Amino acid sequence: MAEAAVGSVVKRLGELIVQEGSNLYGVSDQVKWLERELRLMQCFLKDADAKKSKGDDERVKGWVREMRDIAFEAEDIIDSYMDFKLRREERDGCIGFIESRHKVHVDVQGIKAKLHELSKSRELYGIANIGETIGTTSHYRSQHVIPILPQLSDDIAMVGFDDEKKKIVQELVDINNANRSVISIVGMGGLGKTTLAKSVYNDLEVKRSFDIFAWVIISQQYTILEILKGILSEESKTSSEDTIQTLSVKVFEKLKKGKYLVVLDDVWKADVWNELLRVFPDVNNGSRVIITTRIANVAKIANPTTKPHELRCLNEKESRELFLRKVFPRQAIETCCPPCLVDYVHQLVQRCGGLPLALVVLGGLVSTKPQTQDAWHKVVDSMKGQFVEGGKRCLEILALSYNDLPYYLKSCFLYFGCFKEDEGIPTKTLIRLWSAEDFLPTKNGKTTEEFGFDCLEELAQRCLIQITKEYDYSAKWCRIHDLLRDLCISEAKENKFLEIYQDDTADCATIPYAARRLIIFNKMKTLNYSNSNLRSLFYGHETLHLYFGFLKEQLGRFKLLRVLVMNISSSEPDLFEFPTAIKSLIHLRYLHLSGVFYKKVPSWIDHLRNLQTFILFTYRLEEISYALWKIGNLRHVYLLRDSVAPPDMGNNVPKNLQTLKWVMAGPWIKNTLPKLTNLRNLGIVKVSNDHADDLSLSLQKLDHLASLHIDGFGEIPSDNIITAFPNQHCLKKLSLTGSLNGRQLPHNDVFPQQLVKLILSRSGLMKDPMATLEKLPCLKFLKLDFAYRGKQMICSATGFPQLLSLQIIQLYQIKEWKIEEKAMSCLKFLRIDNCISLKMIPEGLKNVPLEILVLHSMPIEFVTRIKENTGEDWYKIQHVPNISNGIVLSEFL
Repeated sequence: MAEAAVGSVVKRLGELIVQEGSNLYGVSDQVKWLERELRLMQCFLKDADAKKSKGDDERVKGWVREMRDIAFEAEDIIDSYMDFKLRREERDGCIGFIESRHKVHVDVQGIKAKLHELSKSRELYGIANIGETIGTTSHYRSQHVIPILPQLSDDIAMVGFDDEKKKIVQELVDINNANRSVISIVGMGGLGKTTLAKSVYNDLEVKRSFDIFAWVIISQQYTILEILKGILSEESKTSSEDTIQTLSVKVFEKLKKGKYLVVLDDVWKADVWNELLRVFPDVNNGSRVIITTRIANVAKIANPTTKPHELRCLNEKESRELFLRKVFPRQAIETCCPPCLVDYVHQLVQRCGGLPLALVVLGGLVSTKPQTQDAWHKVVDSMKGQFVEGGKRCLEILALSYNDLPYYLKSCFLYFGCFKEDEGIPTKTLIRLWSAEDFLPTKNGKTTEEFGFDCLEELAQRCLIQITKEYDYSAKWCRIHDLLRDLCISEAKENKFLEIYQDDTADCATIPYAARRLIIFNKMKTLNYSNSNLRSLFYGHETLHLYFGFLKEQLGRFKLLRVLVMNISSSEPDLFEFPTAIKSLIHLRYLHLSGVFYKKVPSWIDHLRNLQTFILFTYRLEEISYALWKIGNLRHVYLLRDSVAPPDMGNNVPKNLQTLKWVMAGPWIKNTLPKLTNLRNLGIVKVSNDHADDLSLSLQKLDHLASLHIDGFGEIPSDNIITAFPNQHCLKKLSLTGSLNGRQLPHNDVFPQQLVKLILSRSGLMKDPMATLEKLPCLKFLKLDFAYRGKQMICSATGFPQLLSLQIIQLYQIKEWKIEEKAMSCLKFLRIDNCISLKMIPEGLKNVPLEILVLHSMPIEFVTRIKENTGEDWYKIQHVPNISNGIVLSEFL
């Protein structure tokens, strides 16, 4: 993590030198020197972090901590200087200029001395320069983790993967596939990839099907030479004179003698397969290679045509079985546990979150304790925080993935510790927070947001987080496994990355270089945390509003804040005015306030000149000052959908604005909207026919718009909106709420042909909309909510060629729905809700490849006809694996 701290500061210093240049007011040389020295020291941190991870040298740990603190100190110097510069510009004066420049000079001289001492001591500790740290940060494999080789006794029982094992065995022994094939097993650390591969490797049917076997552990610290020796094993002698070329020939000659099965266990790098590909002969004899990996991209490169076996976490029953097998070996699972300990078993098993390795490690710990309530209660208590004692071994294994991350991804990963356990995190929110924290480097011409999504995808490939994707396969939500969150918090606390504030009497300000981020989720009346170098403050939670009065007057002390997120109790009487303390937080880039009753966004809001994201969820907003739109860096603005305040932008044009939701319609549509040419996401409420012409003309100027939401006040001017569509070459998501004038949809050619998502609500259509919508070539998500008043609906043959999700809700008059053959050939999710006149399921649904069918508030006749096995319409949906009443899965919504 020290590498991340130094890398972040080096990045900021480099950007500052480029952006400010001669405007650094006489401290340019000091800043350039600091950037050079920290970049140099960054080269040594890769080796130091690896040595520190071994835990065998406290001096090295101290060296890394000192380096981190110097990075923090450098960041504070530059931020304090920029703070002075911004405030000086506001005052338009030079009072204190000489003093500030002198302070920077003195502070940098202090850092010089510290860096000089560190440079000398690194040689003493054997810390080597192993190159620029732009990739992985550690190639160390914990000496405490014993590799599970196939010849070892079956100490870890396989639970929960019997079906997966059968599938893999079938792929291995399939006589119809004579090609050499690669089978991949993918999952986060501790899920049981090696255990499953071992079970398959030793399966009797598999043993009878192959002639040659080899098992090689790759891990992070691999060399091709050692892998080749591992494949040759004891059957072929090797010498010290063997090279990669000579060993490659020997391996090839060995494997081509028969049908082989080679297991490459724990592959971390995508390059491994490409480097080894040529030594695996393909002679049409059904040979196989099994790869286990935590990184999805490894599997994709090894075999891009076959889906890998992605392991899941165990369910509660399976978890309990595995845990009890370890605690009570060689005993019957049903009777082994004393009744007085059953509740403790439940608590401990839940703590492991279905992770097999965690269950095994924790089971091993519990097996050493007396079988008494007192002894087990102590174990339960010890697990309430994070894994300790025996559980550290589990975290060490999980930490291998973390240690391998590039420095900027380490910061991104640790940021998950800022969120509540099991919380679903919107990906866009997370990326904007990363951007506000300055974690994301610009790379290969990509925007910050594009690079942020790349970072999410890489974390997911490494199985450190899980991503929920939308119908268009874009990442919408992400979450982190509990144990990995524990790892985040443990690493973050150790490295002063963040602090979860639990005790309102503790004085964290006394700690040197206190945590840069403060998270407060519990209720408190005082805050003894005066760290003036705080960069982020998270207060409250969207499901637990906290008191704000005690904090309001303390905000001004955190003058370097970049992120402020506050979910405030709406019952407090003094929340009608914007807290003036925020005015002084001129470094803020991300401001989120919710649960409040603010009536006005104040005129001093433009003091927050660095603000990028502004989220204000207040129920009584009556006025938004024109000053908000003077902020040149402003990119994203979110208000409550019930806002009654149209934005008064005056002559201001926030040209960098990308998101504007949800704002009330008004004169700004004519005066300012057409100038917001960078808008990607627009949501307007209370639109009426009075805004028709202005809205049409303005939308025609917004040719970067990707998402448009129009919420009408009664009837919305759909005809005028539609005339703007020919200019919308990027529009993929469209939502129209309100009665459409004309009562029918236009010809399909008028709609943007790249449209992926469409929601029509309260539309008042009298003509079947399917005739138009089914011809949209890219449409994947369609929701009709109280949108059609007709009695018949027809989905024609070959219509909706890419539709994945369809929801028809409150179509009260529809009596007949016809689905012709080959219509909706890709549909996976169908929701039929409150269509009270629909008497039967369409005949054509039997040909649609549905995976999920959700029915809600349907008439009894309809429900009776589709009753399993006995209903006369059951044959139409018997192929659907998941049929439910009202349970809707979020990934399709």
